[in-house]
Amino acid sequence: MKRLMNILKSCLVLLILTNGLKLTAQDATKIDPEHYKVAVDNEKVRVLRINYKPGEESKMHSHPEGVAVFLTDYKANMTGEDGKAMEMAGNAGDVVWVGPSKHQPKNIGNKPFEVIQIEMKNKPMAAGKKSLHLFELPEGVSEKQLNDFLKEMNQAISDEGYPGAGYHLYKITEKDDKYKYFMEGVWPDSETYDKIHNSASWKAMADKGKDMIEKIQANELYMKAEKVK
Repeated sequence: MKRLMNILKSCLVLLILTNGLKLTAQDATKIDPEHYKVAVDNEKVRVLRINYKPGEESKMHSHPEGVAVFLTDYKANMTGEDGKAMEMAGNAGDVVWVGPSKHQPKNIGNKPFEVIQIEMKNKPMAAGKKSLHLFELPEGVSEKQLNDFLKEMNQAISDEGYPGAGYHLYKITEKDDKYKYFMEGVWPDSETYDKIHNSASWKAMADKGKDMIEKIQANELYMKAEKVK
């Protein structure tokens, strides 16, 4: 019963810390590689191995929804975006579902603790805003080159705390004398669209692909659309 109460308390703390947060913090593995290591990374999940020694503290970072598996007993302070810290504690073997979160953990126990965190990638996002691009590939730009660039761009967007947002490239299968490709930008809402496009990582990636994108934009059909509520 005591262990069950600890798990429930941990779930409650994590839900409070993640409720209503706008995820703009950086990827934990990029901002704090000392404590966060990638064990598995594929199209469906990313699995992190997390280690903290007594007294060690991270930097503010974000995670998508997923599952935390505690390999050791733990006692930690979880500081949210508002600066308020809440204590959570439990035992080795605890398995906790966590929503999208932005936090800064600190080990306040007298022993190291270790966690396996499984981050989900396959949750469909309800897009409130889309950008639509119809175009033909310009001379000097290949399908693979563009698709690889969009994957890098999407990773930068995910690292900003917005997994699911980003760009998708399609090849038009019906005969069309003008357009051969369709690119879709998917965004949660207009506010998030603006935040992503004003972020340093998005601007850096956009600058990296500037020449290629400008060639595409010269002859594309471009539209923005918002979901009808």
